[in-house]
Amino acid sequence: MEQLESYFEMQDGSLWSYIENTTYQMGRGTEEYDSILNDIEELLKKHPNLRKVLEDNTPMELSKSDAEALEKIQVLYLNKRDIDMRNAFFLGGNNLYYYFKQLRLLDDEKQQ
Repeated sequence: MEQLESYFEMQDGSLWSYIENTTYQMGRGTEEYDSILNDIEELLKKHPNLRKVLEDNTPMELSKSDAEALEKIQVLYLNKRDIDMRNAFFLGGNNLYYYFKQLRLLDDEKQQ
């Protein structure tokens, strides 16, 4: 895994933005995550009314086909969220390591 930027190194300090952006970047490139994103995009292309409702917040009646696609999208978003939460867990470990390193609490830092 590539080196992750620590929250403590960020300039703007927006925690939620940091978590959202970093967990997304951690997921990108994995087959499961990319497949979920592709499936969502394909459903939104096939059902443009769903894009209007979900992304543009435009209220409208949906066809039965749109409603069925919405159910599939909801499941996909839940699966994506599960991956994001798993990545957020590891992201927290990365930040804890950085924090301990800055405090010189790690064994290799104590010896110097």
